[in-house]
Amino acid sequence: MPIFPKVSLRPEVENYLKEGFVNKEVVSGSGKEEAENKFETLLNRLSHPPSFTTVRVNTHLATVQHVKTLLLDEFQKQFNGLSVPVLQHPDLPDVLLIPVIGPSYESWRHCFCVL
Repeated sequence: MPIFPKVSLRPEVENYLKEGFVNKEVVSGSGKEEAENKFETLLNRLSHPPSFTTVRVNTHLATVQHVKTLLLDEFQKQFNGLSVPVLQHPDLPDVLLIPVIGPSYESWRHCFCVL
């Protein structure tokens, strides 16, 4: 039983994505079944919320530290008392990461447990 529902896309969007995953070049390299499995995996992953929200900083306009401070101040205003971390990406110096606070696998798993 899947935890998250299958993503529902407009037909033209789903067809566009499928053409990229199940085309002649991909099928000749990995086989039709493998290509279709990869496409289904994509649809499955698109239905899951991300673990992080990413913020790309335009360093020509502001420093990463300044944007980080602005984000922390805004989170403090909106979520008084809740500490939301803003992390710097370990490999991309102009990217900030904000962990998603919300439904996770563990919280969804508990919905289906019989107590």
